[in-house]
This record gives sequence, structure tokens and C-alpha cells, in this order.
Amino acid sequence: MLDIREVLLEENVNLDLNAGTKEEVFTQMTRMLYENGVIREEQPFIDELVHREAEGVTGIGDGIAIPHGRSAVVNRSVIAIGRTRTDVSWETFDDKPVRCIIMFAIRDVDMSQHIMLLSHVAQLLLDKDVIDTLHHARTVEEIVNILRKEESE
Repeated sequence: MLDIREVLLEENVNLDLNAGTKEEVFTQMTRMLYENGVIREEQPFIDELVHREAEGVTGIGDGIAIPHGRSAVVNRSVIAIGRTRTDVSWETFDDKPVRCIIMFAIRDVDMSQHIMLLSHVAQLLLDKDVIDTLHHARTVEEIVNILRKEESE
């Protein structure tokens, strides 16, 4: 089982994305993953994110979206987090824009684990304190710690 402590690393969190569209979010977060060695190529991963978006809504509400890409260009499965400076239009269950993006980059071989991780993160997002921290934390550590803390309880 992929443990959230193994897949959520501070280096893959950016609390200051300068993105105004979903495409800019995907580009900037994918660039971060590429620079950190998580993925080998940017465009195939972006293409996978866009393809997945076409299959269903990833905006879960409360200003949060959880896009995910499963691809052969992913070197290691991770969860990346981005927070934008401004609202980003996104298809969401509550018809409101998002500012916090929890992106899954999943290796093809980790598919079954992907569902378990997604389920775990969805459970965490039922907690209003977690949502509040995602939106208002001043540091990357605060975000990582609240998600990891819940794992160990």
C-alpha cells in the first residue's frame, strides 16, 4: 500500500501558483513534478490530465479539485498540491471555482493503489479543519503535516 507519508513530499507543494486557468494549473504543477524527477516528460502527462478531466468532474467542492493522471512517464507515484493566487474556473460539484488542487501522478503499475490513495484523501477532505488548512496554511509544512497527521491517527 502506498503510504501518504511516502507520496506527499514538501518539494511537490506550491502554495503560490500564478495560474488563472485549469491549463495553467496543469502546466505549472506538471513542470514542478518534472523538475523534481517525478515524471520524465511533461506533455504526455498533461495530455493524460486533460483526458481524465474529460471523463468526469474532479472539482469536489469547497474550492478543491483532485485531478489525476496515470501514465507511463511517471517515475514514482506522488500527490502534489498547488494553491492558486486567484480563483480558477473548474467543473465542480458545487459549481464554484477552485484554489486548491490536489494532483495525483500515478505510475501505471500502481493503479490499484491509486484508488486506495484517492479514497484516503477523499476521507480527509470530509474534515473541515483539513479543508481550512489547505486554503489558509502559510507554510508547506502545515499542509503536509495535517494530511500526514490524519494518516497516523
